Amino acid sequence: MSRRVVITGLGAVSAAGVGVKEFWRAVRDGVSGVDWITRFDASQFTCRVAGEARTFDPRQFMSDKLAVTTNRFTQLGLAATRMAYDDAGLAHVPGVSRFPVCFGSSTAAAPEFQTEIEQFADGGASRISPSVIVEHIGSAVTNRIAAEFKLTGQTMALASGCTSALDVIQWAWGQIGSGRTAGALGGGADSPLSSVIQATWSALGSLSRWPGPPSQALRPFDAASTGTVLGEAGAAFVLEEYEHALARGAPIYAEVLGHGNGNAGLQSRTPEPMATAASLEAALRSALRAANLDVSEIDYISSHGGGVPKQDRGETAAYKAVFGRRAYNIPISSIKPPTGNTFSAGGALQVVAACFTLAEQFLPPTANLDVPDSLCDLDYVPHRGRMGRVNQLLIATRGIGPTYSAVVLAHPPTPKRRASP
Repeated sequence: MSRRVVITGLGAVSAAGVGVKEFWRAVRDGVSGVDWITRFDASQFTCRVAGEARTFDPRQFMSDKLAVTTNRFTQLGLAATRMAYDDAGLAHVPGVSRFPVCFGSSTAAAPEFQTEIEQFADGGASRISPSVIVEHIGSAVTNRIAAEFKLTGQTMALASGCTSALDVIQWAWGQIGSGRTAGALGGGADSPLSSVIQATWSALGSLSRWPGPPSQALRPFDAASTGTVLGEAGAAFVLEEYEHALARGAPIYAEVLGHGNGNAGLQSRTPEPMATAASLEAALRSALRAANLDVSEIDYISSHGGGVPKQDRGETAAYKAVFGRRAYNIPISSIKPPTGNTFSAGGALQVVAACFTLAEQFLPPTANLDVPDSLCDLDYVPHRGRMGRVNQLLIATRGIGPTYSAVVLAHPPTPKRRASP
């Protein structure tokens, strides 16, 4: 890995807002977009709230035809990519047509597929749309992105749960760092809001039973937390080789220093929160090794923080195991309360927020953290964000398994001044 990799473009659509500035404003201020579910009848469920991207109008980012024929997760991913593509100023960059695309999606078009199944059950094969085979699969979003931006590079789709977007960074980092390409488009998109998925997560016992206002239902690291809240989102980033970005005068948000992962195994008999702690600890240590950093050089951690108490406690245990006593001095926060748990888009949203943290030197809060869980006793930046010196940070995401992925980002490198002739 002799080539440095940087982030030059960002895009985001979520319940917290459309566009990275609106999204960051909500995250920075701890303003939640979680509200009562309107996408389907949720009356049968204990948890009736979710993070719906209600202000998102796909026609602002694509043709009317695409807005009608594509599925929700593809619309979210395509819109976020449009923003990132424009943000990075790629429209007239030579060679951009050969950039590869890689997106993560855990549920793909599950809500729409549920509708197709219901129609099949009602009227047989004649009721099934011919678009199912191309629009409902996980790679639909990357295929659409490649077509819309006339990209001829490799298209990839990852489905590693909530870790997918960080795994996309690992893949693109390897592609760029090894010299296979000068840049790549990546991200994550998911719209899991359907009665079947809500029922599945209800059966797992993982959804919030908060009796108060919907905006307060997702409460990471809080003593009153009873579970997570689902949400929909799409977030994208442009990754480039540093010298390539520098030569064309691209905006540089952050440098990618390393990636790591940890896996407790689906068949692990280790109970929570120990399984979470073991997986996250492995991911953090491997990310630090890849970045060639010591634990003393991490200034902030963007935590998965999904609001499931046993998992939040496991995350806390992992931070203590890796950072020792210094864990108490590192600010850590979860940005999920404003958006909900957006599956594969979650890590990409964390990347967007992390880039703004580096740019503004501002630590976003963990909203709804009123009384910390007694086993979550680290600095989780409750309620209000604050200014803080951040040169290097860690992002951690959790997948089912449990598996964890972690990425180290750093403040953009300062270009070396050319010697005067």
